[in-house]
Amino acid sequence: MKNFTKKVPVYFLFIAALIGAAASYSFTSIISKKENKLDKVDVATNVQSNQVNSCGFDIKRLAGRKFIKPLLFAERVCEDECFSTIKSSVSGIIDNLKAKGEVNSASVYIRLFKEGKWMSFNEGAKFQPGSLFKVPLLITYLRLSEEKPGFLNNKVTFNATTQASKGLKQEFLKDAIKLGSSYTFKELLTYMIAHSDNNATMLLMTSIPFTEFQKTFTDLGLSKDLTKNDAVISAKEYSTFWITLYNGSYLNFDNSDYALSLLAQSDFTEGIVKNIPKDVKVAHKFGEKGDATKHAFSETGIIYANNVPYLISIMTEGNDQSKLPSVIQDISTAVYNNIQGMTQ
Repeated sequence: MKNFTKKVPVYFLFIAALIGAAASYSFTSIISKKENKLDKVDVATNVQSNQVNSCGFDIKRLAGRKFIKPLLFAERVCEDECFSTIKSSVSGIIDNLKAKGEVNSASVYIRLFKEGKWMSFNEGAKFQPGSLFKVPLLITYLRLSEEKPGFLNNKVTFNATTQASKGLKQEFLKDAIKLGSSYTFKELLTYMIAHSDNNATMLLMTSIPFTEFQKTFTDLGLSKDLTKNDAVISAKEYSTFWITLYNGSYLNFDNSDYALSLLAQSDFTEGIVKNIPKDVKVAHKFGEKGDATKHAFSETGIIYANNVPYLISIMTEGNDQSKLPSVIQDISTAVYNNIQGMTQ
């Protein structure tokens, strides 16, 4: 396979940040049809933001074409009052779990896609993303596949010299690539997203220029500094990737749908989906990072429930990693039950 760029230390710094100490697990309109894809070119400022007033809309547009600036999404500046009960419930759960010592800090972002209404709890808090950043890497590869037909058919071999994560435990891993075997990029994307395989992630990270990964962030109005080794991100900021996937406003329609179909194959069941009815489709991804004294564990997902799809992103930090998935379970369950009550 063609070597797209020289291997530089920043790849491995980012991979280390991505993997961590353990396993890593709209008011908007359709912009164009599949064949009328967004023109993503390098520009100094790829996204424009316009706030109409304190309770107007924050408009995100993608620059890069001479006469148009396609709409990525429109976010109401103010939270909606319809979430008051949910916010109170979330606050109570987190306060109770803090008192028990099960979590030190948590943040929650929720968005109802049909009306673009949203709420954020502890919005200013930022957390280490861990494997959550496998989603922008997935988006990067799908964008490149639009620019380079056949790109995902390229193969790479998993060998000893590329086994950057050798020796790291992957306790939530159920399936993984095998040493000495070759895989297409498309196959590696499945291992990375469905099974959160760090070795698949490492191969994908080192097979493209790091600037391509950073471009996905800047295209969506996020700082490329978020890709640094010690970067932290808020639940609301991170949700940008998922909103544009659901809207089909960054990747073309087929690739947006494909990305979410992969995320719906995630085999991690101890967080957001734990108490969601089995017949409800959920596209989700978790991530963790930390050490023996401080651990971050987060999960984001789209719950396709009763024709009222909503996005939920929960980020937590605590001293005991084993307790954090249950924190996410409790919050997700309460939010699901409240939203069903709102929409019935």
